[in-house]
Amino acid sequence: MLRRLWWLCPVLILASCGSSDDPFDTDDQPFGPTGIPAELRRGKGQGGTALKPGGISDEMRNNPGVVLDPNEIVYTDPDAENPENIPTELDALLSEGPQEGPWSQSYSQVFKNARRQDKPVLIWFTDSQNSVNCKMLSQELFNDMEFDEWANDTFVRLRVDNRVTGKDNDEESRRKTYVKALKKRFKVLGNPMMVVLTPSEDVILREKGYVRGQANYKWGLLRQSAKVASAKHLKWKAKMEKKGYRTWKDPRGRKIFAKLVAYRDGELIIVEPDGTRARTKEKNLSPNDQDWIAAQKRARGIE
Repeated sequence: MLRRLWWLCPVLILASCGSSDDPFDTDDQPFGPTGIPAELRRGKGQGGTALKPGGISDEMRNNPGVVLDPNEIVYTDPDAENPENIPTELDALLSEGPQEGPWSQSYSQVFKNARRQDKPVLIWFTDSQNSVNCKMLSQELFNDMEFDEWANDTFVRLRVDNRVTGKDNDEESRRKTYVKALKKRFKVLGNPMMVVLTPSEDVILREKGYVRGQANYKWGLLRQSAKVASAKHLKWKAKMEKKGYRTWKDPRGRKIFAKLVAYRDGELIIVEPDGTRARTKEKNLSPNDQDWIAAQKRARGIE
């Protein structure tokens, strides 16, 4: 019963990109050297609140990944010994779910997509039924075609609406509980509020309120926050790569950031930073990944 685990060499694959015609993309750092607007650092002005460290979920903060010698071969953990214990196939994991429009309503799916697409998350807390300011923010900014195209390329978006409807009382009750839990987690005391997070759930921006004519100002905050989040995500990925994580692709170009926990007879078991495990066959990976595996086998004298 040979079960072998390879811990992977660090490979930094994410590159940030920008646009030279971006009016907010200036060299003089209009929001200061920290990249965070002063009013947000002080917790004053325009409804901004002071940022606090943290925000990374427990499953990521307490991830058991260990930095190992990449040339060392160790026995795999018990959960990965038997591939039958890992029911999720990579192809099923990467399959796209139903499209919900530009704003998703599933917190867990949004962050899975964010990690796979290397995009920050924008959460919009709103009350579409009762809040005039929420309707104004939607009309002046979020419904703008130029903003929508930019946001689609920049963020994975989540809308949390105070207006809850369901097919029956049970579904409506579950949705109300879900909304209440997210509002408590992000200390939402009024609507609208925008929250920008890295894919590892580190909070970059909490911006409350909206008044008529603030669209450009709010968009500017989101532009700058997206850049800060992307830079922080790069550093997070670099740390995780030292623990054996890398980006895997299938022939269709779909990708997943995970580490290899077991390999046997052409079958792999990989695990994402949040603990989601999947298995796949070597032949189902991209040519580059197959070449990487072949190189690892040669380095270890494995046929």
